[in-house]
Amino acid sequence: MGLYEERLNRIEAAVALEDVDRIPVVSGNAAFNAAACGVKLADYINDMELNCRCNIEGVEKCGDVDGVQLRLSTPYVLPGMWLSQIRVPGRDLPENELWQVLEKELITEEDYDTILENGWEEWYNDYMVNRLGNPGKDVAKQMEYGPAAKQRFREAGIPCIKEGNIMSPFEMLCGGRSMETFLVDDLMENAEKVKEVFKVIHSYNMNKYIKQFESANKPYGVWVGGWRGTPSILSPGMFEEFSWPYIKELTDLCVNYGVLPIIHLDSCWDLGLQKFRELPKGKCIMALDGKTSMKLAKEAVGDMMCIMGDVPAEMLAFGTQEKVYDYVTNLLHIMGPTGYIVCSGCDVPFNAKLENVQMMAKARDDFFKK
Repeated sequence: MGLYEERLNRIEAAVALEDVDRIPVVSGNAAFNAAACGVKLADYINDMELNCRCNIEGVEKCGDVDGVQLRLSTPYVLPGMWLSQIRVPGRDLPENELWQVLEKELITEEDYDTILENGWEEWYNDYMVNRLGNPGKDVAKQMEYGPAAKQRFREAGIPCIKEGNIMSPFEMLCGGRSMETFLVDDLMENAEKVKEVFKVIHSYNMNKYIKQFESANKPYGVWVGGWRGTPSILSPGMFEEFSWPYIKELTDLCVNYGVLPIIHLDSCWDLGLQKFRELPKGKCIMALDGKTSMKLAKEAVGDMMCIMGDVPAEMLAFGTQEKVYDYVTNLLHIMGPTGYIVCSGCDVPFNAKLENVQMMAKARDDFFKK
């Protein structure tokens, strides 16, 4: 068995809640890889060969890491997910400043009527070109280099568990409408129309994802996004109506097609953890970002699904090696020995200290030497 297969088997055993020889470490590196390799972000996001090389070298600098959540990392996919404009280094920002999502109210109430009348696809395509500046032309470079990146990572012995993103209507519209407008004007004051718009969007997206999952390019795993539709933001009734059903249906779709759902939960989900018991056992990853209690998550769903995370971004950027080492060691005690993957909470931040990031794998290695 080669290194690639050994690492992938370890990750898959953790997902399936099986015994492992050691708890896996999966990288959440993104822009951090450019910093770790001394490459300017403007070059990193526009040269896919350089991007791939930095992502391999960056993760190798972090120690004996079992897998990654990306092979190529660019901001150009973000407008399609959140229906928001972006500012990128070298164009809108200095060439080594981190990209930014520029969230403002771009979708109008009249757009809801247009979507209901003409469908989602026609409206979405027009919106992406005429209001977001056609980011698809930049995404195309990433897609074209994808097969080469996949081969290079395999040769380096590094599995990649995430190869796409699938979105709920809540997350897409929340970005394009802006958070306050969406929560107050739409969900509270115009809920019936919003539900009809949700149906149109979700039906289209589900058909698109099915075609993707049935194609020769079926992804190994995808992020199922849970960024804004959290029970810490929404009332219990709104969470049940506007957020949870879509997370569940998207996750079930992945499982039915043999695609690994990585349920990427930013913000605090403490109040909704029990809902995840409705999902298939041993088929999912719950990825937490430092705001949800890992202990509560383990108690609520640790017997149902693998939990990944959650070394906080601020600790990796501003903490010490000792703090990171101790934090990860404590997680290994609390979350193991099965059904757990060490990872950063969401992405490793651009300004993380390399020596701090290295402590995640080192703490795991030392833990299993004892």
